[in-house]
Amino acid sequence: MYRFGGWFYRQHLIGDIAMGKTTGKLIKAAAFAAVLGFAGQASALTFANGGFEGYLGNTNIHNSEVPPGWTTTSGTPDTFDGNTNFASYTWAPSSTGGQFLHGIGWQPTWTESALQIGLTGLVVGQVYEISFEQSISRSIWSEAGGFWRVVFGTESHDSAHMNIPDFGVFQGWTWQTMMFTATSTVQTLEVIAWSDTDGLRTDIGIDSFYLGDPGGNPNNPNRVPEPASAALVGLAITGMAALRRRRNAA
Repeated sequence: MYRFGGWFYRQHLIGDIAMGKTTGKLIKAAAFAAVLGFAGQASALTFANGGFEGYLGNTNIHNSEVPPGWTTTSGTPDTFDGNTNFASYTWAPSSTGGQFLHGIGWQPTWTESALQIGLTGLVVGQVYEISFEQSISRSIWSEAGGFWRVVFGTESHDSAHMNIPDFGVFQGWTWQTMMFTATSTVQTLEVIAWSDTDGLRTDIGIDSFYLGDPGGNPNNPNRVPEPASAALVGLAITGMAALRRRRNAA
């Protein structure tokens, strides 16, 4: 019903633009798209626990434990929270609060990473958004800045670089947004802590992780419009410009 209704409305809208009719429908188009939500494009992904919650142990030590739904692939990543402060660590809660994943990058001798294996429900050729918050802290062992390397299927992207802060200073959480194109209906997701300097250690955190349709992360203040919504808004703007030229010519 929604798919047909959305298709019919868009075809009717295109016809109105071609004939130079009133711009009222153009202005309403974006709102209509939001109501429909383009639900038919959503994917039933098996990804879970992007908030890194559920660990019941001590978060004020190197516990070498990842939250439920995640699996350690290298090293001994930890579950921390905003109150983790041993060994001079300085952290604070992310925008979504609770626990987060801590990783040490100390390449080439030591790498910490975690993954979710065999995520299903993907559509080959479809673009997916991966977005998350990242942060960095300085412990008595930290020596360098770093970043997160995210691998999804055969594609890999690096987050923005973070400089090592002074002791006792927390630089805050920053949002990262990446786009990946599925090459299989089943793919593995991995997050890897990476130092910016070989032989020097970095201590970084990741939280508020989202994997899904572009623009669908309600927590990401930098989210991009969903492709269908963006296309419809662009169509409305083009139509309004064409109508203005027709009126000026008259």
